[in-house]
Amino acid sequence: MELTTRVLIIRFSSMGDIILTSPVIRALHAMLEGKVEVHYLTKSAFSDAVFGLEGVEKVWTIDHTTAEVEEDLRNEGFHYVVDLHDNARSAFVKRALRAGEGRTFDLTVDKRSLEKMLLVRTGWDRLKGQHVVERYLKTLTPFGSPLEALKGLGDGGGLTVPEVRSARKPPSSIVLALGAAHAGKAIPEQHWAAILSGLAGQGQTLQLIGGPSESEMAGRLVDGAGDHAINSCGLSWRETFEVLSNAALLIVGDTGAMHAGAAMRTPMVVVWGCTSPSLGMGPWKPHPSTIELEPANPERGRPCSRLGNHCRHSTPCMHRVSPERIIDAAREVLSQTKP
Repeated sequence: MELTTRVLIIRFSSMGDIILTSPVIRALHAMLEGKVEVHYLTKSAFSDAVFGLEGVEKVWTIDHTTAEVEEDLRNEGFHYVVDLHDNARSAFVKRALRAGEGRTFDLTVDKRSLEKMLLVRTGWDRLKGQHVVERYLKTLTPFGSPLEALKGLGDGGGLTVPEVRSARKPPSSIVLALGAAHAGKAIPEQHWAAILSGLAGQGQTLQLIGGPSESEMAGRLVDGAGDHAINSCGLSWRETFEVLSNAALLIVGDTGAMHAGAAMRTPMVVVWGCTSPSLGMGPWKPHPSTIELEPANPERGRPCSRLGNHCRHSTPCMHRVSPERIIDAAREVLSQTKP
């Protein structure tokens, strides 16, 4: 009888972080012998990034507390728990599984929280460019070298999202991702208006995406752009993946849409504000034509915060990436990727 190794991955939020864990799933299948059965525990609100994802046998979700699933998880007989969140909730799950039958080994990510705090507060960079995906993968080093295992894959271990329903079509739109969790990551509305005007003659539809909270702004922008733009705010994440799979270009800040764009191999212009790729959260293995823009005057202290919820400058970081720079970068990417 073939050995089956059951592994539970834990990551509760956010959408972007969950997408960034996908190389761990791929590495587990590449590194462990015999049949590998990967289960994934997340919050219901972020399950779109996991349901239907290749390599995941079963998805577990919670709405409020881990008590909703702990008993059922104990009955699965997991051999390993890969904790990629490392918070109180994930600790409750690990404790519950240790109390079950059999023996479960815990592998917990080192989030390097101290190093990130030092980088933000003092500028002392002890992360040395280490990406969060590398931190996630390092959790698997008891099994060998995950990076070496991923080299054997066709794309070298890029990000993945659940397969979209429709087949990939010729690129038909330039997608502008309006939403951001914090103001320090959000491209200002006046910038978007200038970007829409500057890209109106590219011959492609300008498609605005975001959550329901961005719909009103998107409506104003579309009204000012005429027939060149459409408001697609309020799509589900599955629908967003489908839009990105057929986009000629994505213009985006440091958001979950950026990581989805990297997973879909969509050419991107990534605009950084109060956060920075030095924190290890930049696009992982993006389309090679992708351009990243950071605020002018780089000698001024950045990143301002880990989450983008604070800016230390009188002129906010996002305002120091001009619309003209974004438009020029977009045209450069489009010229490189034109069929």
